[in-house]
Amino acid sequence: MNLVADALSRKVQNAILTSLTISKVHEHLGTSGWTYQITGDYFKVSSIQVEQQILSSIKAAQRTNLHIHRLKELSRIGQTEKFSVASDGSLSINGRLVVPNLIDLKEAILREAHCSQHSIHPGIRKMYHTLRTRYWWDGMKKDISHFVAKCLTCQQVKDERMRPGGMLHSIEVLQWN
Repeated sequence: MNLVADALSRKVQNAILTSLTISKVHEHLGTSGWTYQITGDYFKVSSIQVEQQILSSIKAAQRTNLHIHRLKELSRIGQTEKFSVASDGSLSINGRLVVPNLIDLKEAILREAHCSQHSIHPGIRKMYHTLRTRYWWDGMKKDISHFVAKCLTCQQVKDERMRPGGMLHSIEVLQWN
């Protein structure tokens, strides 16, 4: 008999916790701008689109850049096959997003790729191979090498790798008389 009473009391506690959780989720979804539907005790989120801040910054910069506009027009009239315009209006080359020639924007991309929690000081080669899958700009490899060269942490690691390991012993030269 106590088992039934315990089970019923747990059911009430779980219902209270569920309603509190649902109200918190409802509150968060209401302020986020996401489209959702409440069905019983759960939410159906019908469209969530997560886009990195950098991607939206690149797309916004593309809309105001004259050189990008010219490339888009050339692509639309078929004079260049390298570049393509996506459905959202962004310009890409071989599936890589074209980054306008803005120093601050490039620095943000390089900083994210070099100093984020997911990739900590990867070095020139790895950083280039990571970035070239998503982005493209003229002189990208050179910009990456300059950025990594300015990083003090990378320079310290490079310096430690360049030192010879172990103790160095002087070599005595024997002279034969």
